[in-house]
Amino acid sequence: MPLSIDEKIKRNLDFWQGNHQERPLMIARLGGVFFSRAFEALIPLLERRTEIRPEEIVVDDFLPDYERMYQELETVNHDAFFVAEPCTGLPWMECIMGAKAYGENVSVVTKPVYSDLEDLKGLTLDKNNPWYQKYLEFSKKLTDLSQGRFAVGQPILRGVTDTIGALAGQVEMACGLIDEPELMQELFHAVTDAQRELIAGQYAVTKACHGGYGIGFYHIWTPDRVMWYQEDLAALMSPDHYGEYLFDTSKCVIEGYPYSLVHLHSASFMHLEQMLQIADLKAVQINRDVVGLSVREMLPQCKMVLDSGKRLVLGMGPIVKDDIDAIYDNLPHHGNAINMIAETADEAEEILEYVDSKEW
Repeated sequence: MPLSIDEKIKRNLDFWQGNHQERPLMIARLGGVFFSRAFEALIPLLERRTEIRPEEIVVDDFLPDYERMYQELETVNHDAFFVAEPCTGLPWMECIMGAKAYGENVSVVTKPVYSDLEDLKGLTLDKNNPWYQKYLEFSKKLTDLSQGRFAVGQPILRGVTDTIGALAGQVEMACGLIDEPELMQELFHAVTDAQRELIAGQYAVTKACHGGYGIGFYHIWTPDRVMWYQEDLAALMSPDHYGEYLFDTSKCVIEGYPYSLVHLHSASFMHLEQMLQIADLKAVQINRDVVGLSVREMLPQCKMVLDSGKRLVLGMGPIVKDDIDAIYDNLPHHGNAINMIAETADEAEEILEYVDSKEW
C-alpha cells in the first residue's frame, strides 16, 4: 500500500534529523541516465544536432512531460516527493553566464565561447539574459502545473569550476589556477553569486509544498529552503587548490539556506575531507556512477560522511542487490538515503522489495 503524505514527511524528517529509520530513505528516479531524452519536447532539438537557442524552448510543450513523470513516480511505493525542476537536460548555469548549447542526440552540451580567460574579466549575471528568463519561466509554469501536488526545485546546476570550464575550456580553467590565481578567484566568486541570485529568483516565483520544499533531481523533501551544488571539475584540482579556491565558494553558495547538499563523484574523493569541514553543509550525495566504483568500494567514504554528522545520499545510478547488501552490512541505518535510477517502475519495485525484506 502506498505511503501517505504524512508518512513520507515523517520518513524524510527522520532522515534529516538523524532519528531512527526503519530503513534508509528510499528514492527512485524512473528512466535511463540520459536525462535529456526523458523530455519528449526536447528530443527534436537534440536530434537536430545544432545550436539550441532559448527562444526555441517552448515551456508549455514540456508540461505534459512533467505531468507524465509525476504520475509515473506516484506509482512507485517509495519515500520520494516528486520535485519538478527546469529541464534537467539543459546546461542552465553555463548558458546563463554566456555559453552556447548544442544538441548531441542523447544530451545537450556546451562549447567554449572564449579563447582566453582574460576575456572573462568582469563576468557577472545579466538578468536580461534569455536563458535566465527561460529558467524563471519554467519555474513559474511548473508551479502553476503543480497546484500544490509537488515542489519546484533546482535541476543540475554546474559549479563554478564546471561553468568556467564550459566558457573557456577545461584545460584553460585548470591552468588558470596556476597562471592567473586572482582572476580565477574573481570568476569563481562571480559564478557563485550568480547561482545564489538565480535560486533566490526561483524561490520568489515558486511556493512551498506539503509544508516544505524539495531537492530537485534527487526528490528529497526538506522542511525549509534548500540549496545544492556540485563541482565536477574539481577532479582536475589538487586538495591544496580546493582549499584555496573552492572552500570559500562552497561555504558562500549555501549560506543562509537551512538545508544543503553537495553532489560528488569518486574522482573527487580527495576533496571529501575538506568538504566535510563546511559547517553548514547538511548532506553529501555520492554518485554510484554507471562506470566506476561500486557502493562496496566506496564504503570508506560513505562512513566518513556519516561519521562527520552529515547526511549521506548514496546512488543516483543503477542500484543492484549487492549495493543494498553492502549498505546493510556496513553502514548505520540512520542519516542514510539510497537514490536509484530505474528504467521502469517494476525495476524500482524489485529493489524496494529487496530492501524491505531485510531486518533493518
